[in-house]
Amino acid sequence: MRWLRLCSLVLALAACAVPMRAIAVGPADGPGCLGVTAEACVGWLRATMILDERFVAEAMARRHQTDVNGRPLSGGLVTVYGRLPQRMEQFVILLHLRPDDTVRSVESSLLRNLIEVRTEEVYDQSGLYEVVWRLLGNRCPVIAKLDLYRFFENSVKPRITHRQEDLSTGINGLHRLVSHSAAVPYCSGITLSYTNFFQWRGGKNPAAAARPKQFTSIELQ
Repeated sequence: MRWLRLCSLVLALAACAVPMRAIAVGPADGPGCLGVTAEACVGWLRATMILDERFVAEAMARRHQTDVNGRPLSGGLVTVYGRLPQRMEQFVILLHLRPDDTVRSVESSLLRNLIEVRTEEVYDQSGLYEVVWRLLGNRCPVIAKLDLYRFFENSVKPRITHRQEDLSTGINGLHRLVSHSAAVPYCSGITLSYTNFFQWRGGKNPAAAARPKQFTSIELQ
């Protein structure tokens, strides 16, 4: 699954400082990412986030590389690392491109699992609103923070299903719990889906997890 690629990138990512400074703008000020060219999307993200420029140029150049049969070596994927102004945590954003170089769908990591979240304050901590309005831009210019949180609470959460995989057994067994919501219509023909990946060692009960690893993401398309 594509979110496994995003998960591995997040778990391996080391935080780093970058010199770029984002401009204070809002959702109605830019194109977002869906349906626009990769360059327009990255330019908009650069204007509203602080991107790790060490990786941007390489990722953008690689999207045009092909093998001897003319097939894209990147699989039509651009990976962007960035952080929000005034925050140190990094996000990983995956841009899935069409053959014409426009963005078909976009995935982003979040800063915490939303399944048990109930309050505006904790939703804020996840980065959900800050990421979503950047990815949508003026596709949904009237997006309001509380409306998005209520949409997630009332429309996405009821559709989340859970699947546990016991990859090995014993006192040091490896287990994985995947919580996923299929795409839910949000606005302007756009859908939002959610995935939380939780992996641990020990017994089968995740409440007693040892050495846990967790990754949370959304996908807009």
